Amino acid sequence: MATSIKKKLYVSATIPATQNLAGYSALSWTQVKGMVSIGSVGFPHETIPVPDLETGITKTFKGARAGSGAQLAWRKIAADAGQTALVAANEGETEVAIQIVNPDGTTAEFWTGIIHSLTSNEASTTSYEGSTCTFVPNYAVVTGAADVS
Repeated sequence: MATSIKKKLYVSATIPATQNLAGYSALSWTQVKGMVSIGSVGFPHETIPVPDLETGITKTFKGARAGSGAQLAWRKIAADAGQTALVAANEGETEVAIQIVNPDGTTAEFWTGIIHSLTSNEASTTSYEGSTCTFVPNYAVVTGAADVS
């Protein structure tokens, strides 16, 4: 059984010219250090129920897809370029690209979308300095060889 330990998140302020592996391979990537969790990134379909009066059966068809928001959480590391890039992306009105590198270090998921809703962690005796934000993809996932150059 595999775990998520050793997964890594990379961000690029530039989006790919094409939504394929070649497009993502042309980007420069910055690792976000101190990641605590990477939420489930997805692109689910809406469903369209179509009833049939004669049979009394309602069939379901696939409708449009929309990205579902994934929480990204990290512990604060002073002057980390990746964390700085996520904060800047939250303040901007443009899309970014992210790369989620699998624990094997050789394969990855590539997504393009927006970062929003940056919040700092609660200050308490049971918390740590850090932040969370939400990533919402605007395009389907591209999978392939990790590109961490």
